[in-house]
Amino acid sequence: MLCACITLTEVPRGVSPAPDGTLRVAAIGCGPVIAPSVAGAAPALDPHAVRVLTWNLHKQDDAGWDRDLVRFLAGADVALLQEAVLRDDLRALLDARGLRYTMASAFIYRDVDHGVVTAATVPPLAVCAQRAVEPLIRIPKTALIAWYALAGRSDTLAVVNIHAVNFSLLQAPYEEQFAALVLPLARHRGPIVFAGDFNTWSDGRRAVVRATADALGLTEIAFVPDLRARFLGQQVDHVMIRGLELVSAAAIEVKSSDHNPVIVTLRAGVPH
Repeated sequence: MLCACITLTEVPRGVSPAPDGTLRVAAIGCGPVIAPSVAGAAPALDPHAVRVLTWNLHKQDDAGWDRDLVRFLAGADVALLQEAVLRDDLRALLDARGLRYTMASAFIYRDVDHGVVTAATVPPLAVCAQRAVEPLIRIPKTALIAWYALAGRSDTLAVVNIHAVNFSLLQAPYEEQFAALVLPLARHRGPIVFAGDFNTWSDGRRAVVRATADALGLTEIAFVPDLRARFLGQQVDHVMIRGLELVSAAAIEVKSSDHNPVIVTLRAGVPH
């Protein structure tokens, strides 16, 4: 019934705020290689302390999600949200924090976009999105790549926000989704944050994530204590990094979603 009510666009649809407060919509599919450069005095993140939040909002269906999100956004430079619904209440929270955001829309339901949102204190230099269709329920999942300037540096920070395919017993759709994200980063030489809801509920899926990490030179962040959400005994939310040093990492227990938010503070290493 849900599938009959949703609207899908031909290519991934990016939704972001326009200066007049309306929503701007554009096709933001990923080409094979993207390597944005810093031009002029672009607004930039502080490379000495980049605070990243990643959280699956569970469609904003649970009581208190808005109160908790305000709390977590207060200290975040970059926020990666999955299962986000771009209703007026979410937009108001992001705007109140002064964040520049883009949603990679997976689908439109009742005239509202659903997908992943990447928000930051500065606008991205470029964005692109990938979309993967769930083999069983046929409802897509999206991933968004955003590139940001770093103050005092010529290289850029690439940030991947993924909501991975879930309802598939076959490994191939999962592998294809991650492989499609490696291609746009082929020429990126700067630091990377690769995070989100990976839906890693099997050893095979964990192997795909490890292969992706190897392809991009990523290291997975460990959490102590590890309070990340689990499914079938496996943690499903992850943060992997390259060219960044870990300052702190925490997963925080909440009742406002079926996932616990994950917050990390990172410091960019010496550019190569």
